Amino acid sequence: MRNKPVNVLIIEDNEDDALLEVNELIEGGFDIVFERIETSKAMKKALTEKNWDCIISDYSMPQFSGLDALEQLKATGMDIPFILISGTIGEETAVAAMKAGANDYIMKNNINRLVPAFERELREAEVRNLKKLAEEAVLYERTLLRTLIDNLPDLIYIKDSECRKIVANKADVEFIGFASETEVIGKTDMELYRDESGSKSYQDDMLILKKKEPVFNREVVITDARGKQRWLLTTKIPIYDKQGRVSGLVGLGHDITDRKQTEFALLKQNDEYHALNEEYLAINEELTESMKRIQKINEELTIAKERAEESDKLKSAFLANMSHEIRTPLNAIIGFSGLLKKTDLNPEKTNKFVDVIQSSGEQLLAIISDIIDISKIEAGQITISSEDVNLASLSEELLQRYKKQTEIKKLDLSLIIDKEDKNIVAKTDGSRIRQLLGNLLDNAIKFTSAGKIEFGFYLKGNFIEFYVKDTGIGIAPENHSLIFKSFRQVQTTPKYIYGGNGLGLSISKALAEKLGGSISLNSEPGKGTTIIFTIPYSRGHETITVKEPTSELKLEQNWKNHTVLVAEDEIYNYQYIEELLSFTDIQILHAWNGKEAIDLVKKHPEIALVIMDIRMPETDGYAATLQIKKLRPQLPVIAQTAYAFKEEREDALKKGFDNYLVKPVEQNYFMKIISPYLD
Repeated sequence: MRNKPVNVLIIEDNEDDALLEVNELIEGGFDIVFERIETSKAMKKALTEKNWDCIISDYSMPQFSGLDALEQLKATGMDIPFILISGTIGEETAVAAMKAGANDYIMKNNINRLVPAFERELREAEVRNLKKLAEEAVLYERTLLRTLIDNLPDLIYIKDSECRKIVANKADVEFIGFASETEVIGKTDMELYRDESGSKSYQDDMLILKKKEPVFNREVVITDARGKQRWLLTTKIPIYDKQGRVSGLVGLGHDITDRKQTEFALLKQNDEYHALNEEYLAINEELTESMKRIQKINEELTIAKERAEESDKLKSAFLANMSHEIRTPLNAIIGFSGLLKKTDLNPEKTNKFVDVIQSSGEQLLAIISDIIDISKIEAGQITISSEDVNLASLSEELLQRYKKQTEIKKLDLSLIIDKEDKNIVAKTDGSRIRQLLGNLLDNAIKFTSAGKIEFGFYLKGNFIEFYVKDTGIGIAPENHSLIFKSFRQVQTTPKYIYGGNGLGLSISKALAEKLGGSISLNSEPGKGTTIIFTIPYSRGHETITVKEPTSELKLEQNWKNHTVLVAEDEIYNYQYIEELLSFTDIQILHAWNGKEAIDLVKKHPEIALVIMDIRMPETDGYAATLQIKKLRPQLPVIAQTAYAFKEEREDALKKGFDNYLVKPVEQNYFMKIISPYLD
């Protein structure tokens, strides 16, 4: 949002106050284009002349109040973030503003709240817009599929496990003798067809569901709703749910009434048999072609069904994963921000907390950037610039940026550049090269628990080849093509052990191709991974200026005789819990994964409480808690996780946890939860 102009409509009778608000936003990093108005008439005109990203209104004005402006906006139906600003201090004023539908309410004596509120509302407005576009795309695809089904000449229908129709195309509805699909939905064939033909068809459906065997090309005779007898060549195939249980059937039918009437006529007119037999053969050939079409349609429907199920699976995995990826850095940000309020912090500890908050904020920003980038890529809106880029300096900058992460994981990170390549200056998009290499280094660090990571580049013909090589877990050959697809990871279940939103490599592939190159990988399980991407080499003339790194800025409980085990693979989250408990004099043991947690419980009978992260490598929190409860059934284990859905909390409690903490964890609530198990 801060990289493009933002249109702001300011409703304010005091020009100085309006300029104060604009200056606050500009100092906050926004490129502001604004217009100040004072009346209802001016607002009506402004809303029709320009698309506004946000409206900021004074609460109290002589002739036109902020609530009047908000009411006027709501009447238009426009979804524009609306922020009220007032000099009046009072709970009633704030309540009135929020009840009227304002997105936020800010006091003039606390104007520094404007920038974060403004940024949040712009971000939420963009998210709402993206969701609307996604819903429209899904509706369009469903409409296309329904149009295809309704325009096919053959009967297509779907029935549930009780043999009730839940889908019927136009041909099927007309064949039965009704005018619309709504007249047949929810009914069995006994209710739709007259006399015994309906009962026979219903019994046939029930037998297919019971035996789980399809029926192909069966001729049946029915009496439709108009009392007319008709013949149908039908195929019925059972369908299954995700658990492999029969959930209904799909039916395909071809109206052969004319053919059957022809057959009857042939029996009565034996003298014309030979001539009619030739006609029959021709009809039979046509029927064969029709059955081929039906089979093709059936295959297409099966493929469409599989794609829909795969899409639903990926969506569920992505949403659960995105919830975790966002809540994990938020836990560190909110937790360490609260700790900064302590007045007895020394500069060294304050700087440490700030570093954690900054790192976690960058992690959140990366997630948002990935979502925006993949949206731009799919919309074809990614742009590439051209500038002189010193590739060695860019690579050295990345080396310094990732040194701390690799040191925490005790990994050896090295940059390899041949002497003759160190002075290469290329005309390319430096920010995209930095983003590409950063994505690959993030992946290498994420999937490497021990060993080393190496990266670099070299000139090869008319191309420059960049590479990132690690000694991590590796990727099976059958998954090589999957990892470059959006939202795809080798593991797609919510309880996988590695983080990420499944967008990094998809974005990297798109960027490499947009830069005019390509991306590939060489990997085997247990032997690490090497990813290579190329860009065309266009010689530049100037070196980039490398920025010098900035210098780093330097409840009353006594549980001295207690020991708590904290199982947490995220170092910042563990440090936060360590700080929460620092004033209690409690003894703290740390496990990096579930396996270590089990071993520590075996070795330390003095442990009085276990705080267990659910998603960890080696052994996850569920499996670890199960083993701990077998060893010490009375030892309390509290789950702490970024999975925040109600069903996940209930699932954790059912699986043996004594209580449940959702990240981000607030200090007072944390103490409230654990105190009963230690006091």
